[in-house]
Amino acid sequence: MFSGIVEATGQVLAPVGESGGRLGVGGVPFAGELAAGESVAIDGACMTVVETRGEAFYVDVSRETLRVTRMGEFKAGDRVNLERAMKLSDRLGGHLVLGHVDCLGRIDSRESSGNTAFFGLFVPAPHHRYLIPKGSITVDGISLTVNQFRDLPDGRGSLVTLAIIPHTLSVTSLGDRRPGDTVHLELDMVGKYVDRFRAVDGENQAGG
Repeated sequence: MFSGIVEATGQVLAPVGESGGRLGVGGVPFAGELAAGESVAIDGACMTVVETRGEAFYVDVSRETLRVTRMGEFKAGDRVNLERAMKLSDRLGGHLVLGHVDCLGRIDSRESSGNTAFFGLFVPAPHHRYLIPKGSITVDGISLTVNQFRDLPDGRGSLVTLAIIPHTLSVTSLGDRRPGDTVHLELDMVGKYVDRFRAVDGENQAGG
């Protein structure tokens, strides 16, 4: 379990192949504190540490992870967001994040007004149904607030507006993102459970 508060960024050391492989992340200030078996969210995807060397750690990336994330597109030197798993005694500064990527979104626009950057984010169907005004969304492992959104008339999904402060741009990889870039999305866990409960309740009522 994570909170979506990025602890540090690291740099991809070596990309993985299409069939999976070992991914290394370097320049990590807490790498020396990690032990094999610990969980670390890399751009919001929960991964298991298998090895550490100095300021680097390594994880094994499966084909399934490659299927649902953009880790297969990582290049050496890419900056990634990192967060260690929460302790039960930690403050929940963001929101409850599982570290399970639901889908890939896309940065559609980026504009600045004063000291704030406004990102337009495309959230594909059917995941857009978990959006609510001022609700939470995780973008590349960052807990963010849905400023506003509108559903697209063709049913493909929704366009979300995110207001990003300078601190977030400087301490996460979001500052590197440009229109056209794909990002990992995890929608609010509570909304997904409510949606599931409603669906099961509807099935039970239909069955008599």
